[in-house]
Amino acid sequence: MRGAMKWGLTASIILNLFLTATLAGGAYVLTRHRHDGRPPMPVSEAWKTATKDMTPQARDRICRLIKQAALSGETDMNKARDLRAQAVALSTAAPYDAAKIGALSDEARGYEDQARAKVENALIQGMAGLTPTERGLVANHLLRASFRFRYFLMKPGEGPDGKPAPAGVK
Repeated sequence: MRGAMKWGLTASIILNLFLTATLAGGAYVLTRHRHDGRPPMPVSEAWKTATKDMTPQARDRICRLIKQAALSGETDMNKARDLRAQAVALSTAAPYDAAKIGALSDEARGYEDQARAKVENALIQGMAGLTPTERGLVANHLLRASFRFRYFLMKPGEGPDGKPAPAGVK
């Protein structure tokens, strides 16, 4: 009887150790996935800075406007994604067809431009329901021009604004 009790106690301790290790490992993995060390998106930082003095109702009103505007260009963006996926698939095909890939890319770019125009027009129309301060925020932060490839065009040691980069930035 004593031997069986010792074996049972040993088995219980081992199982509890495995359970504890599993729970600790799971907690570690969850915290690492939740906070994976990536910095926040620059747009979110700009958004936080711009809206820090606004009421939650104003922020919610602007978010609803942006969401409605973004949905207006969704079908065109889906078409552009499909065309780009076709272009990627063609780029790995044995007889490389640069003309066809270029045509698909041009067509995708056209759909992306159409989507951007729809979103911008929806924002402009929707801004009528905002206060002048809210309209200024939307116009200043969401309707300004952007150029994705400007970083490739910068000279070494130059910042995104064309001025010399701060020391330590390459």
